[in-house]
Amino acid sequence: MNKNRYIIAPHLTSEKTIHLPAHFKQKDIIYSLALGSRLVDDFNISYHQHPNKILLSEDLYRDLLIPYQSKADVITLDHTLFIGPLIGIFTAGFEQSTQPLGTRSDFFIKLLHSFRQHAGFAYVFGTHSIDWEKGIVEGLLYQQQSWVKKQLPLPSVIYDRLPNRKAAQSAFIQETKRKLTQDYDIPWFNPYFFNKWEIHEQLLTDEKTWSFLPHSVKLDPVDALSKIETLLHLHHAIYLKPTNGSHGDSIYQVKKEDHGVTVCSNLGRAIPYHSLDHFVQRLRKDHTIHDFIAQQGIELLQIDNQSMDFRVHTNKNKDGQWTVTAVAAKVSGDHTITTHQSHGGAVKTLYDIFPEEKKRLQILQQLSHTALTLSQVIDEKMSGYIGEIGFDLGIDQTGTIWMFEANSRPGREIFQHASLKKSERLIAKRIMEYASYLSKTVLTTTDHTNVY
Repeated sequence: MNKNRYIIAPHLTSEKTIHLPAHFKQKDIIYSLALGSRLVDDFNISYHQHPNKILLSEDLYRDLLIPYQSKADVITLDHTLFIGPLIGIFTAGFEQSTQPLGTRSDFFIKLLHSFRQHAGFAYVFGTHSIDWEKGIVEGLLYQQQSWVKKQLPLPSVIYDRLPNRKAAQSAFIQETKRKLTQDYDIPWFNPYFFNKWEIHEQLLTDEKTWSFLPHSVKLDPVDALSKIETLLHLHHAIYLKPTNGSHGDSIYQVKKEDHGVTVCSNLGRAIPYHSLDHFVQRLRKDHTIHDFIAQQGIELLQIDNQSMDFRVHTNKNKDGQWTVTAVAAKVSGDHTITTHQSHGGAVKTLYDIFPEEKKRLQILQQLSHTALTLSQVIDEKMSGYIGEIGFDLGIDQTGTIWMFEANSRPGREIFQHASLKKSERLIAKRIMEYASYLSKTVLTTTDHTNVY
């Protein structure tokens, strides 16, 4: 098997013919062409002198359901020429409107546009899009400033961008995922949302990563109060976080005071309680307490009297190896306890925070090394194909690095900062590279029986 990159384009004056570069004469003869689940095997072959271009007669181009003209990675295996990767971006929450994904439409437009800058093809789809009998998908593309639907093959790789845990737990979506991954052998990467406590437990068991973790305990209905009391006795301030939370919602900071405790949230008010027990009773009324973890508070580095942490984004590359693709600082808003932008936080570059080059490069190296180590250990210990992770890392007043959170579906809010657009493009490139890597890996381990 070999893999090379070619421009895939239609040839307007021939029928049932694939026009290959002349060097293909030295390879095994090709009997069939495949894109995702689509297979065509009735064609002639001719050769031309363009070394980086594969031309398909218009009828072949149409029969393969190629969505648009692009470069692609081409793999020849068992007398079949596989074109790809064909990425299916899987999501839910579709609407019948000119914005088919509601407020998330702009995100998917940007994602599809970024993918078109790299080799391969991509479309958006959901459970309702699949015609199982025909083995095709009514995929969503964004072309010429509007959304269009096209009949497309089932993808060679699936990139999971489900919007929330509720959608991911839907029985309908779970069954779709089972069929595509088990019956069709399609690799599905970033297949689930991380649970904070599960990630914490896995990292705690590895000597390479346990030192990055703040002291944390999982609460339960029986002894939640005593666990919080013990942690608060050891640390002047602690945080209570939902294990499946996001965007900084429902996070509480608890501080010991002479009168009892003071509790802050991202709603901006500090509320005094005469006892910890009083606060825990209130917490039980508003939340399911066993869904929370209690975590040691860290005295973070500050800028302009505001605490800050760092988002470090990692992605796998064309060789399936972890790389750092983005690093940014996040500064908390006024009277908030986290740095989330949805609660008034601001994004800054490392240059903004550390204008002195030597210090900036030192911090970048430390954050990058930590994120790569964490990525590798999470990848080893968690199931499924994991292709990207967004980390929230903190640096305390002594220079020690801490990991607060790992996200398998990292948001893209930080890329609203103009200086981080290059990183956003790099992430798209890495996703396409990893998809191509997965396509190649799966081709060597399956029998290709699920092509039509």
